Amino acid sequence: MINALLEGVESLRLPCSWVLLMPAAAITLFGRRRTALVVSVFVAVATTIAWVRFAGWWFETPSGAIQIALGVVIMTTAALAWKFDRGATDVLAAAVAGVIAVWAWIPCVGPELAEILNNSRREPFAQIGGTIGFFLGLLLPFILVAAIGVLFPNLSEKLQHRGVVTGGALLFGIVGLLFATTLYDDLASALFRISEF
Repeated sequence: MINALLEGVESLRLPCSWVLLMPAAAITLFGRRRTALVVSVFVAVATTIAWVRFAGWWFETPSGAIQIALGVVIMTTAALAWKFDRGATDVLAAAVAGVIAVWAWIPCVGPELAEILNNSRREPFAQIGGTIGFFLGLLLPFILVAAIGVLFPNLSEKLQHRGVVTGGALLFGIVGLLFATTLYDDLASALFRISEF
């Protein structure tokens, strides 16, 4: 699990990871006073969907009409969370972002993730720890932002600045728009092609 965590941290520098990190950044900035909650939900949902996807129990990468529908769902969720500023809508936005991010993600595979992927179809439950470790490493910057907000409430107030929240909402909306126009898949493919582990 430690090696998988370290490989996740190393994957932060790879362009192929940015497809997953863009929604994570959006939801972290958008989290307002609930940053710890929304980041926790995002990490939990993203890790779970990745594990289910690695095991072969998830749908293929979305395409065509499904991408358009998902884009509309993302933009609607972002608008609801922005408008209502409630815990439930923020959690819904974080969960939707986690599902979408991992569903569209084309991972760059290093030795640890390769082992997880190779063994997940045969022994999916044995790969839970490695998957969790990898995602904790990959999403570490957002986990640290959430932890800093909890440990240092004064600093957390800066994250609640309207400009920061608006930036997160706009980034979330851009992700939705890219999905709705089916460009997110193209972006994921392009970033994967220029990545080297």
